[in-house]
Amino acid sequence: MKRPLYLIALFYFLCFNAFGQNFVVKGKVFDSITEDPVPFATVSLKGFNVGTNTDFEGNFTLNFEDMAPDSIMVSSMGYETKVVGLEKDSTGLFVNKQFLTVKVNPGTIQLAEVVVRGGENPAWKILRKVVANRDESNFKKLDGYEHQSYNKIEVDVNNVNPKLEKRKITQKINEAIESVGTLTDDEGGKLMPMFISESISDYYFLNKPRLSKEVIRKTNVKGIAVTDGSLTSQLIGSTFQQYNFYDNQINVLQKNFTSPIGNDWKSAYEYFLVDSFEVEKGDYFYEIQFEPKRKQDLVFTGWMWISKDKSALAMIDATITKDANLNFVERIKIQQELEAVDDVYFPTKNRVVVDVSEITAKSPGLLLKFTNYNDSIKINAPRDLNFFKSGAIQLSDDYLERDVDYWQSVRPEPFSQDEKKAYMMIDSIKAVPVVKRISSLIDIASSGHINLTKGIDFGPIVKTFGLNDLEGLRLLLGFRTDIDFSNKWVLKAFTAYGFKDKGWKGGTDVTHIFSKSPWTTLNVGYQRDLEQVGFSPEEIGSSTLYGAAVWFGTLFRPYYQSKANLTFQRDISKGVTAKIGFENKTFEPLYNFSFTPNGADNNSVQHDFITSSINTELTFARDQLSVVSDNDKLDFGTVKSPTVTLAYKLGLKDVLGSDFSYHSLALRYKHKLNFGYFGKTYYRVEAGKIFGDLPYPLLKNHLGNETIISVSNSFNLMNNSEFLSDQYAYARFYHDFEGLFFNRFPLVKKLKLRTFASGKFLMGSLSNANFNNANQNTEEGFLPIKRLDASVPYTELSYGISNIFRFLKVEAVHRLTYLEGGNTRKFGVKVAAELSL
Repeated sequence: MKRPLYLIALFYFLCFNAFGQNFVVKGKVFDSITEDPVPFATVSLKGFNVGTNTDFEGNFTLNFEDMAPDSIMVSSMGYETKVVGLEKDSTGLFVNKQFLTVKVNPGTIQLAEVVVRGGENPAWKILRKVVANRDESNFKKLDGYEHQSYNKIEVDVNNVNPKLEKRKITQKINEAIESVGTLTDDEGGKLMPMFISESISDYYFLNKPRLSKEVIRKTNVKGIAVTDGSLTSQLIGSTFQQYNFYDNQINVLQKNFTSPIGNDWKSAYEYFLVDSFEVEKGDYFYEIQFEPKRKQDLVFTGWMWISKDKSALAMIDATITKDANLNFVERIKIQQELEAVDDVYFPTKNRVVVDVSEITAKSPGLLLKFTNYNDSIKINAPRDLNFFKSGAIQLSDDYLERDVDYWQSVRPEPFSQDEKKAYMMIDSIKAVPVVKRISSLIDIASSGHINLTKGIDFGPIVKTFGLNDLEGLRLLLGFRTDIDFSNKWVLKAFTAYGFKDKGWKGGTDVTHIFSKSPWTTLNVGYQRDLEQVGFSPEEIGSSTLYGAAVWFGTLFRPYYQSKANLTFQRDISKGVTAKIGFENKTFEPLYNFSFTPNGADNNSVQHDFITSSINTELTFARDQLSVVSDNDKLDFGTVKSPTVTLAYKLGLKDVLGSDFSYHSLALRYKHKLNFGYFGKTYYRVEAGKIFGDLPYPLLKNHLGNETIISVSNSFNLMNNSEFLSDQYAYARFYHDFEGLFFNRFPLVKKLKLRTFASGKFLMGSLSNANFNNANQNTEEGFLPIKRLDASVPYTELSYGISNIFRFLKVEAVHRLTYLEGGNTRKFGVKVAAELSL
């Protein structure tokens, strides 16, 4: 009898100690595909009413007593629920203080079951308070703020299909990284690291006027086909990782997504109040899930925590699924944690994951991960305006940092073993000869030049060959220096030869960079080459396809031009740029051209001319985002403000043989308007006047378009140089509806087609003297030049479908005025290649 009693006593003793003891389970939850931590996941003891949530880094701690669980359950919206067994000792008892690593698989997002009863959705009342309180809660409404940021970017190749695995380049890469190891997702799929970067920076914001500045202190860049030069180091900071859900639209990869707490919240989303809970004593939060009313719209799916006391956003997990009208994207996830700083919640942690799908059946996918931590936050003590005049992004002189100990000391979260592997793998992959060759080709494609030797590049490649009726085959050799030659001087030169006209053309160009902050340069150049009336680069704009097309086939009113110029440029302050220069040009026509000089009799005609002018230009773009890349300044456009340019030209008669004295004034205004759910509008307005009697090549030749290519800067149904003006005003509007209409048709929405509409309006007039000069000689093969009626605008309206097969745009164009004449086109269909997200 003693033995059974002993066992019973022992069992009682063990149970007593177990049930009276505090147990701790710690762990970390990861996304099985991206290997990223899963924040805000629910972790609970299976079968018991005990649970917690993971923090932003995916960490959790469960404390409990008087329980005997055998497993935990991990659930998070957008992931499959996972049950993980707890460790037990040899006697079958729970092991105290154990650490679990849990990987959860992405799955279909399931919202909580909701029972609909009479009355208003309880989530709406909360959302109305949040929206009404946006000005008080929005950190962008502060007078100013500043903080330190740590930013990390990772790019991996994923979803490598079996056919691609068999290619020699893939096999060579696999051989190179075998010594390091392999990176895989939870399903065994291989990940190939391509790029990893880190940066430490100081970010400053001023509200009125709205300006920002980032000083990048340290960077660490490692990538394939990517250098760690100044451009890359400027693009990896906080400036390009700003997400504010208090804005009506969230810009992600140049697409605008409706915010779940923006003005359009009720028309775009369904909401579900899941829970309310107390985090700390007296600190209550609501948990609200949201999903799009139409999955194809540019909206999010996810959940958020709202502070009950301040009606402010405290945390959000927002996902864009592949159902949205996007190209090449499987999923975009934005996770943000905000902390109370005085009266506002400020974003302290941001994580963005972009899963790029395979562009073709044979190509792999990409996984992009962006992580941002903000600390040392100071609010409502803005720097003065002068502090922001030096530019939006600045690099410290010693920004390149390789010291391992330094980065280990500043990282908010240590590198995982996989991230350490990725660093070593990138070095191994870069050393593969075929990868080196591909990296060189990528560099050539992005720059348009081939590096011949240190400091000397050949190009631009796209202008090497040409074919037209005047020159026949045209060959061009061009060269330029880069930063390895000098960081203060940029030299360019080209020579071209036409095999039909047997004519040599060429030019040289020298730029001296006095300062890169503020950007200050002096340019001197001379060239002699062919040009066409009305087809200046300023008129054609950014349409490279159209710009190349007009130089093939039959040239339109060609002429030789010898041009000498001297131009000084300087950034006066943030968003204000000034240019002033002198220019001397000749006009030597290669077609039947003549005009009567001012004051001469009608029998006195002239066939060529010379002009000398002083050119000035002042541009205002308050929140213009610019970076300096080696010896170039790159402009990325404005964030919200318009771009306004005032240009003035003074013609100087008798200076270096100039034939004319005149004045030219132009005002340009361009902007983008966001209409949220209804799309966005791009518009440009310009007005100008030329004072003086001049031959028509010096007047405003309105850009027509006789090709099938749709060109935004042209009037698509106007003939080349059909209309001429010496005073004019025009407006161009383009509204992109995105998928607003096609998303509503069940069978069509899978094609992800998009719609747009456009309008172009032109008012103008031409003096009698200039009109007579323009039409005094008959040119075989060319239509007479017309002038506009000052009371009747030239009008074009168009509409169309874009994103056809992901890259094609078709536009139907109607010309509504000036329809007389046998060569007038009243209707036309234009096409353009347009690759976009």
